[in-house]
Amino acid sequence: MAKSGRPRRAGPGDQGEKALKVALDLFLERGYDNTPMSLIAKRLRLTKAGVYHHFESKEHLLYVIHRRNIEELLLPVIEKSERAGDAEAQLRTFVLELSKLLTRDASARVLIGEAKRLAPRHFAEIRDTWRRGFELVRGALAELKREKRCRANLNPTYAAFAAIGMCSWISYWYDHSRPASGNEVASTMVEVFLRGVLARA
Repeated sequence: MAKSGRPRRAGPGDQGEKALKVALDLFLERGYDNTPMSLIAKRLRLTKAGVYHHFESKEHLLYVIHRRNIEELLLPVIEKSERAGDAEAQLRTFVLELSKLLTRDASARVLIGEAKRLAPRHFAEIRDTWRRGFELVRGALAELKREKRCRANLNPTYAAFAAIGMCSWISYWYDHSRPASGNEVASTMVEVFLRGVLARA
């Protein structure tokens, strides 16, 4: 595992890969602050020095987990939405796919809630990706407003924050032991949000 920049892709059985999974499971179970590196090492059956061979610090471990999830989970949602077509289709796709993601993956609760623990340069990198999603939503809303297809008094910036905040909150209340309801949750989010912003016929 590289100590800076993007993590390398490791093969099955690699201790760095195992550390990512173990650390994420512990962060979900106990919270970031209540998970010492010594416990991560114990679960891996390594010494703390063995964990530090792969990661500079607990913060660096959290960053690598963030970076991996951003690349593998969030970026595909943004890219699919960017290709969706007109402004309404982009907006619909983003809210739907982000909501589905947050019902599928419980790790979002840790990654969203603990982002403030990241070092400034790492936080800025993660924030830039979320910013891309925010700009997509705000741009789509601004376009709908220009086309007079949404409420005339709508503020695209505030509405974009509302869309992402509404979706992000799923990770705090959704029961991940009942995955069958994920699609219904996502569809409901789309319905509620679009009914709130689109102009009535």
